[in-house]
Amino acid sequence: MRNITLSLAAIASLATVISCGDSSKSPTAVKANESANSSPSDPNDTLSSSSIRTSTGAIFSSSAIQGSSSAAIPHSASSSSSATIADSSAITSSAHSTSEKVSSAKQTSSSSAHSSTHHRISSSSISSSSAQAPQPQSSATSIPLDADGFATVADVYHSLRENEKAVFMIRHSEREDNVAIETELTAKGVKMAQDLGATLKNDEEFSYITSGFVRTNETANNISKGRGEAKLPKLITNYDITGNWFLKISADSLAQYGTSLGMKGGSVELMAHWAYDGGYPNALYELSPRAEEFMQKVILKNLPKWKRVSIMVSHDILVMPLTVFGSKGKVALKYHEDYHWINYIAGLAIIIDEQNNLRYIPVKGAESGVIDYLAIYREEHGIGGKNPTFPKK
Repeated sequence: MRNITLSLAAIASLATVISCGDSSKSPTAVKANESANSSPSDPNDTLSSSSIRTSTGAIFSSSAIQGSSSAAIPHSASSSSSATIADSSAITSSAHSTSEKVSSAKQTSSSSAHSSTHHRISSSSISSSSAQAPQPQSSATSIPLDADGFATVADVYHSLRENEKAVFMIRHSEREDNVAIETELTAKGVKMAQDLGATLKNDEEFSYITSGFVRTNETANNISKGRGEAKLPKLITNYDITGNWFLKISADSLAQYGTSLGMKGGSVELMAHWAYDGGYPNALYELSPRAEEFMQKVILKNLPKWKRVSIMVSHDILVMPLTVFGSKGKVALKYHEDYHWINYIAGLAIIIDEQNNLRYIPVKGAESGVIDYLAIYREEHGIGGKNPTFPKK
């Protein structure tokens, strides 16, 4: 494999491309909610300025590209709550500005090599919890998972039993680069959402719950349009899903905290370590108890107000840890090791029976549930060969 070198000027130029947000349009930074019961009255009070302007992508050290890095160096992939601290020793991917508009072939490159290797599981076997004592459940329809651990939204929807409700918690569709609350979807993002909706065509009415951001609202509206619904749905705004549920500190502070620990990827590297390995109690709640609290205080509390099937559209910094939680760490989103991050319109299906027993299935609304940023970088820079193996930290 050829060596890759970039001048500091080129790196700075690429980093500028990556940080494509407009801080003049960013909300005021505030602390994240310390209590599960507290919700901001306005989405502008939810996210920090850097979290709003963050673009999705990856920063790679030259040694990582050559396969000898001791660790991956993730860039913040959060469209709603984390910031990136670029490092002058890193190669910042010029693919990053286009990663928000990356082709589906690029988005799915991590799984395409083994996309034909599916395995089937019972949808009740992923993970389960209960509002009360766990109740026995009969075996559900067998649902295929891809090599990254995701089923399709459509497969899960069509497998639902009559006595079950489902909430599909997904990341919004592909958005424009200039990130703010009012940032819209790209043309491709509109199509992605409509294509997902087309797989869910049915006379059944859905509920649509969003974070109140333009991109989450547009995602919900276009899923509805793809389903062939006669008119746009009445969107339900829920401020608990704006992205700060797992954070004890502001998103800006989270990125700075990760950097202070030597994590060149800032908040996303920190989030990936935490989601799979735990720790960092000064910055983040413990994953499982906090996720269980989310299920009780957001999902089950509001479930009687929603229809049998709900589409909940949020942001990656909430959707990613919930998906890791629901899969018991089996889903392939270890960005701190291999640059995988949650794809657009991917997330977690939360299925609830009559006794409020919950089961979880990671879901994808596009070809893959994963964006592989290293593969994107390789493709855009003409680098062949297999992906390097990243040693575990």
